[in-house]
Amino acid sequence: MSSVSQAIHANLAQLKPLPTRTSSGAKLPNLLLDARQIAPHFTSYDTYLFDCDGVLYRSSSPIPHAADAVSELLDLGKRVLFVTNSSGRSRSSMRDKLAETLGLPGLTAEQMVPSCFAAATYMRAHHPGVRKAYVIGGGGIADELSAVGVSCLGGADESGLSADFSESDIESCDVDPSVGAVVVGMDSGFTYAKIAKAALYLRDPKVVFIATNKDAFDVMPSGRPQPAGGVMAAAIEHASGRVATLVGKPSKILGDMLESGLGVDLSASLFVGDRMDTDIEFGHNNGCDTCLVLSGCTTGNDVNGFAAEGGTGRPLPTIIIPSLGHFSTKFSSNL
Repeated sequence: MSSVSQAIHANLAQLKPLPTRTSSGAKLPNLLLDARQIAPHFTSYDTYLFDCDGVLYRSSSPIPHAADAVSELLDLGKRVLFVTNSSGRSRSSMRDKLAETLGLPGLTAEQMVPSCFAAATYMRAHHPGVRKAYVIGGGGIADELSAVGVSCLGGADESGLSADFSESDIESCDVDPSVGAVVVGMDSGFTYAKIAKAALYLRDPKVVFIATNKDAFDVMPSGRPQPAGGVMAAAIEHASGRVATLVGKPSKILGDMLESGLGVDLSASLFVGDRMDTDIEFGHNNGCDTCLVLSGCTTGNDVNGFAAEGGTGRPLPTIIIPSLGHFSTKFSSNL
């Protein structure tokens, strides 16, 4: 049994019988473990929106039968989109990764919705006059901004910023007056120098401030937390006294973009994710049914807490299933 399968089984082993309502009277989501219960949800929506890490794969390991579920939905004529808060890859690069990881070469870039694409789409629609941005984050942000005519400073290729950024460095730091936006995503090379430089640009209230996501952390397969893009955004918000516009999950901005830009009817869609604070809350904010899987960040003990603590304080999912693979008919005999 793979480590991913072991983690799913461990989460299932943690589950206690789930009542229909919390101690405060709120209705709890249906926990579906049987293929006959899950099957109706496999065909009842027009569009299926999938988070990626924790739903389709964990680190570099595919979730068992997740690719089969996606393939079967496509064969049924369902629309399938992949919506992630990751900003490190452009749509085309994300397509290449998913096609290889899942073994689905027919996937297209148009099915990919990384948060860097959301940032570029928002910029083009709401700030068409911006022609240059200072970027903190991976190459996906620069690629997508370039595609809408915005050139970039900083980003994955930024060099020349000393790790020891002194007062004199701040005083002498070159600030390009043509920069009209600061765009922040996940940056594993995040430094004090980048905070200082971003804050200098944001002194000008006309400079747009965008965060691809505000996730505090991801959960690694080992269970250890990994600081995420929201850490960078929060540091720059604090240093600049500005609040970034969030364009990723769970924002209404992203929902509006999916509906008006990509023609998705969210009222006829199911969002499948592994996080309560991004995936499930996105559905709540945008009128979309949600499915929580137990193959990523959310554990069986977390689900137990829905009832024991009277809910999570956040919107609850429509349904809960062990993994996306449980949607597949090929997985039914192994339930």
